Amino acid sequence: MKLGELAGKKIAILGAGREGRAIRTVLAAQLPQLAVDVICEQPPKEAAWVNIDRGDQLRVLAFSDAGLGDYDVLIKSPGISPYRDDIKDALAAGAVLTSGTNLWFAEHLTQGSGAKTICITGTKGKSTSSALLSHLLRSLGQKTELAGNIGIPLMERWGATADQWVIEMSSFQAADFSGTADISVLVSLFAEHLDWHGDEERYFRDKLNLLKNSGFAVVNAADPHLLEVTEGLNNRVLFNHATGWHQQQGDIYFADERVRQSQYLPLRGHHNASNLCAVLTVIDLLNQDARASLQALPDFVSLPHRLQSLGKKDGVEWINDSIATTPAAVIAAVESMPVDSAVILLLGGYDRGVDWSIFADFLKNFLGQSSQTCLQAIIGLPDNGGRILDFLQTAGIELPGGYHLENSLKSAAAKARQLAVTLEGRDVLVLLSPGAPSFSEFENFEQRGEMFQYYSGV
Repeated sequence: MKLGELAGKKIAILGAGREGRAIRTVLAAQLPQLAVDVICEQPPKEAAWVNIDRGDQLRVLAFSDAGLGDYDVLIKSPGISPYRDDIKDALAAGAVLTSGTNLWFAEHLTQGSGAKTICITGTKGKSTSSALLSHLLRSLGQKTELAGNIGIPLMERWGATADQWVIEMSSFQAADFSGTADISVLVSLFAEHLDWHGDEERYFRDKLNLLKNSGFAVVNAADPHLLEVTEGLNNRVLFNHATGWHQQQGDIYFADERVRQSQYLPLRGHHNASNLCAVLTVIDLLNQDARASLQALPDFVSLPHRLQSLGKKDGVEWINDSIATTPAAVIAAVESMPVDSAVILLLGGYDRGVDWSIFADFLKNFLGQSSQTCLQAIIGLPDNGGRILDFLQTAGIELPGGYHLENSLKSAAAKARQLAVTLEGRDVLVLLSPGAPSFSEFENFEQRGEMFQYYSGV
């Protein structure tokens, strides 16, 4: 659906956050005679943006009471699931559902600019991969726009021009994606956001929807599950495959040639070496010089809250991985820690009832690999920290520094400092990698990471 098709229609924008603001701004500029309703279930945090004029109306009420079926077109923000009963009822009544991402793509496809679109998704790693690809392309002289789920709605960049568009796509955006990307990338896939998608099967299907209508679908060959679920794609290109860009123990290879050693990479962890291989594969597909782009790697600054070193205080390094909201993400974080260090892990957050068996199995193997493990202690955080600690202890997993349950991030940071004193003589790292969302103590993972830095004293 293109903007011109909205003329004369009854339109509602669902959501009054940054995405909703961007959509309304574009509609006001492109269709000045079109009045729209902005509907949100909670009062907007930035009430001043609404500036209701041109007949536009702000409606703050439950979607189920908003008569959504009376609208011709509903333009939703990503956080609003199309699987909600009130949305499904509106569609059954004849409303058409779209999004800012789909509106942008519908116009972009007709611009004839020659610009390439690269859409990157994955349960984890999509933000880092998107930022890294953008950085390396710019180092090659490519005019590159970075947008999407990374915090810059595509509609905010309406009218901008570029050689390459690097677009981070969440599962929320991929679920109803109706555009066509020149290249789509899937860096990882494991269950998350099941409350939004409904179940694991639908979550996987929604992620994979992005890949189906792409010129190339770049997929991680190191993940057997990904290989299985993408086997039928005739546009599939593999990374982490022995014939192309892949990583071995964090070193970067192209086929049999070791191109870059892990100590010269700006990011911690084998998973980030894997993300780099995805990025280099995309650069090759764009007919750019992937090897030359590696010269810009040292200048790349890691995104905040993603294995971000906050610095040292009293000889202790504090690492902020607040973005980690699944057990699999915690595994990647622990694996990225130096083997000769002493790690104190802060774990827990909003309880979604996630099964932590995968983490327990990992710990059994990880702790059994050496008589001296880097993981010394785990401190549990509200709300589910106690449940996780009980589960690990019931599984018979012992740690040199034991398990400790605290009632806040502040007290957990203080406990970590106490434990660090007992580990003098080793490089001590305090790692916040919660494996759960930030609620109910914090508004989002960014706020949690910022407070972790404050409590660290770094």
